Amino acid sequence: MPVNNKHTSYKVAVGGVVSALCLTLMFLTGVFPLLSMAIPIYAGALMIVVAREVSTSWAFAAYCAVSLLSLFLTPDKEASTLFIMFFGYYPIILPWLDKIKFKLLRICCKLAVFNGAIIIWYKLIALIMGVYDFFGDFAFLGEYAVAAVMVFINLVFALYDYTIRMIESVYVNWFRPTYFGKKKPKPQSKKDHS
Repeated sequence: MPVNNKHTSYKVAVGGVVSALCLTLMFLTGVFPLLSMAIPIYAGALMIVVAREVSTSWAFAAYCAVSLLSLFLTPDKEASTLFIMFFGYYPIILPWLDKIKFKLLRICCKLAVFNGAIIIWYKLIALIMGVYDFFGDFAFLGEYAVAAVMVFINLVFALYDYTIRMIESVYVNWFRPTYFGKKKPKPQSKKDHS
């Protein structure tokens, strides 16, 4: 029987395999504590596979499953909350954000999503772990420490946003056709819209 993307068993299999890979990565934060900030990024990037191969709704379902299980299975709660608060869902919503036609509005929306998530994450970690001084290492900057850190993490976010879009492009244009034999989606012409 040929594989049809519409079959529920195919969707469950893709979602399950990607979820298992994400959870394995998240579990590794206990083995490699120096990668506690990087591993949620890697795990989130895997959500691209579910979103592209099945649908965004299935990708959100996989994200929810990984988020819930990572709270219990991940030794590093900081990493699991980073995945939950931003890195797990951002690759899923990125195509929607990229559809915003006006570049300045698109950038502002992306920054709003990121900064909102990071501020909520900071408050949550402070509440859960009782840590309130994340900016202690930047005390040499004095009163500008918070602003300097925010500028820095927004620059890192810009690099992350660019990188995740490149990863998706490589997946769609090279990995998918090479290993799954699926052709790249054709861009719609203006005639197709009429």
